[in-house]
Amino acid sequence: MAMSSFLRRRKAIIYFLLKVIFRSFSNLCGYVGRVAYATKRTIDFGQPTSLSHPELVGADEITPGIATDEYISRRKRLLELLPEKSLAIIASAPVKMMTDVVPYPFRQDADFLYITGCLQPGGIAVLSEECGLCMFMPDPDPHDAVWQGQVAGVEAALEFFKADKAFPLSAMHKSLLQTMLLSRIFPEESKLSAKVEYECKMRGAQRMAFNPVVGGGVNGSVIHYSRNDQKIRAGDLVLMDVGCEFHGYLSDLTRTWPPCGSFNPAQEILYSLILETNKECLKLCRPGISLQQIHNYSVKMLRRGLKEIGVLNDETSYLYHQLNPTSIGHYLGMDIHDCAMINNDRPLEPGVVITIEPGVYIPSSYDGPERYRGIGIRIEDEVLITETGHEVLTGSMPKEIQHIKSLLNHTHSEASEASDLITAFN
Repeated sequence: MAMSSFLRRRKAIIYFLLKVIFRSFSNLCGYVGRVAYATKRTIDFGQPTSLSHPELVGADEITPGIATDEYISRRKRLLELLPEKSLAIIASAPVKMMTDVVPYPFRQDADFLYITGCLQPGGIAVLSEECGLCMFMPDPDPHDAVWQGQVAGVEAALEFFKADKAFPLSAMHKSLLQTMLLSRIFPEESKLSAKVEYECKMRGAQRMAFNPVVGGGVNGSVIHYSRNDQKIRAGDLVLMDVGCEFHGYLSDLTRTWPPCGSFNPAQEILYSLILETNKECLKLCRPGISLQQIHNYSVKMLRRGLKEIGVLNDETSYLYHQLNPTSIGHYLGMDIHDCAMINNDRPLEPGVVITIEPGVYIPSSYDGPERYRGIGIRIEDEVLITETGHEVLTGSMPKEIQHIKSLLNHTHSEASEASDLITAFN
């Protein structure tokens, strides 16, 4: 009797679901029929809007349920949290390909979506007190539109996403960034060295501060590598340490990136450790602390991190100094080490410029996990000590993994010149 009652209830539920499906299908057919005869054209912003999807997005909304005012409020709140004279750079998530022509389903980076409301790949948002929200949008490509449909451009950034300023990505140019992008087309140490020197001098530098270090793969584990004569193998990282001179003062900057556009798992683990160390050491930079204190802190972080990922057997291993024999940084001014005679125990003072440059240099002969052998990584920033803390002078150069991936994957499919590649971050 109980079983019979159960079967009747299940049959009733099935009939109800079938009725719902039938009604939904009938409504859909009717809706499609009505749309087929519609003559009013709506602007395609590459994602649902109140004009194209009124049943989904309200008239005052950018995304379903989230009003334009809410996005503007989020931007204001983020600006309030930023340090003085700083900016936030947020890149959209890159498209990941299933095959050479078929992409995986795209999901937007949460930070980029939270600030902009843009659900599409290919953009970069820059937020600052001076400019408000500036969006750099993908350049329109008729070929891509045929295959993938319309995407939001500069017009959509201003009109729909309510950006304060908007530019096409191809309109942006910067020094080392040009070289990073060139590495996708010409992964050769000599060409990258020549390119970065050209870009520095074209922007006013009198000379290079030192011979650029451009180490691909295992060459990146040689700290002062200078031959720059090898081709960079597919899948390898390239470490570039460069500096130039401008009216008697020098710069010094290092970035490490994968010319292919993505890190392999071992590279990403090591890079994340160096990046975390870089950012934590930057937080310590202020008047009264010494370079030696910052260095000691970095050593503790790296020893602990290298043990956790299996590169070192224990945190006290003497092998650590083989993997990183360098200091966390040095003074910088009219010489690269300006001056080398100043003791690292001396408290930092306002107006002093130093570098913060954690790294790891694992030779191919290292007796450790094979996946980490032959990898060299350094992330070097220039830091000005201020009255209240510090200012990262090289903060506009991307170093976050997501930013690097996004930057390197923003290329035109038929580009043959670095000037045709996308550069960013004013």
